[in-house]
Amino acid sequence: MARGWGKSEEDMGAEKEHARDARASGSGTRTDAERSAKVHAIRLSLARIEEQLALTANEPRRRALETARRELQDQLAAVEPSRPGNDS
Repeated sequence: MARGWGKSEEDMGAEKEHARDARASGSGTRTDAERSAKVHAIRLSLARIEEQLALTANEPRRRALETARRELQDQLAAVEPSRPGNDS
């Protein structure tokens, strides 16, 4: 696996914290908490990709990041509950 493409320790810690907060709040089911944690993780990954895109001028690297961004956006659309006005 290429460096920078895996989950960082901060991402994994944030996922665990988010899941713990969801359990502590007692709202929703375990499935809701898992979905929420996955949405949070995908959004963190998207933010990291956006930062990397802003910093790189290497075209092959930019294309790879843009492909990864599209895949994450597709995953987010599949996992995230539909919201009013989100008919894309």
